[in-house]
Amino acid sequence: MLIWLLLPVVLVAVAVIYKVWDMVSALSTEFMGPIPCTLEDPDSTTAVSCPTIFDAPTKALSCIIPAYNEEARLSSTLDEALAYLQRRRDRQGPQFTYEIIIVDDGSKDGTARVATSYTRKYGIDTVRLLRVSANRGKGHAVKRGMLVARGEYCLLLDADGATRFSDLEKLEAELDKILQPSFGRAPASRAATGDTQGPLGVAYGSRAHLAKDAVVKRTRLRNLLTQGFHFLVYFVAGTRVKDTQCGFKLFTRRAAAILFSNMRLQRWCFDVELLYLAEQLQIPVCEVCVNWTEMPGSKIRATSVLLMATELLILKVMYQALGIWAIHSELTLRKKVS
Repeated sequence: MLIWLLLPVVLVAVAVIYKVWDMVSALSTEFMGPIPCTLEDPDSTTAVSCPTIFDAPTKALSCIIPAYNEEARLSSTLDEALAYLQRRRDRQGPQFTYEIIIVDDGSKDGTARVATSYTRKYGIDTVRLLRVSANRGKGHAVKRGMLVARGEYCLLLDADGATRFSDLEKLEAELDKILQPSFGRAPASRAATGDTQGPLGVAYGSRAHLAKDAVVKRTRLRNLLTQGFHFLVYFVAGTRVKDTQCGFKLFTRRAAAILFSNMRLQRWCFDVELLYLAEQLQIPVCEVCVNWTEMPGSKIRATSVLLMATELLILKVMYQALGIWAIHSELTLRKKVS
């Protein structure tokens, strides 16, 4: 009798394990393969060749915006970003060059059309569109954009415009304080031989200072889920950063190259993986308070929370428990993209 009662539980457990292992296998396979990438020029039928993050920088700043069904919110974000960037260019002079890379993650609405209109208006050298044929997740979209960035510094920002773009200067100021010329002395860091030149550092924009107000506004269930997620993040990556999920982060080019080239997760928890990789490579990370406004249209659902928990456990098992996922050196990663 007990066997028949336990049978459904066993079957569900086996199904879950199979699903997770299938996810891990897919991530590992895709990591080892090249990532095909083409830029879209609305005024040309010829594909634009893509640079790589391992090339020498030709811009001062690259801004990467992952976008999935963001037709309604993308324009205001681009308007704010481009207005700020132009004002800063006027202030600093022509040496402040920039690009915005919009990565359309298989959108079903007019996201690509909106992005294309800005490419036509500002030129493909300033506003670039990468399109992913099917939705693969925010992490995958960010990685695609970062790997073709031309900037000396690379900024990740969400398409919803929740963070004030001018807070970039806060990130730059704090990042400048922690920059270091090379990797640390940890075993994973020593593997990063044959590396390129350039400083290392990452600045995580943070909403942690707004946490008390958020707790008051959220439901008990939302607060419980948030606390559970923070516990899992601590379990995987420690307490180096309180808010890993804010969509406003600044990377030196060299840090972006090795972190995103090593990154495997494709959806919600890629930010935590980046933090874990930075910890292993002893790349300095700082957390910077930014202005943030909760925007309507959130894509987080109950199933998203389950997927986030699954991804965090995958990180723990594949990197730490089993050691199957290795952290590759810059030399190896450079050969992969060449």
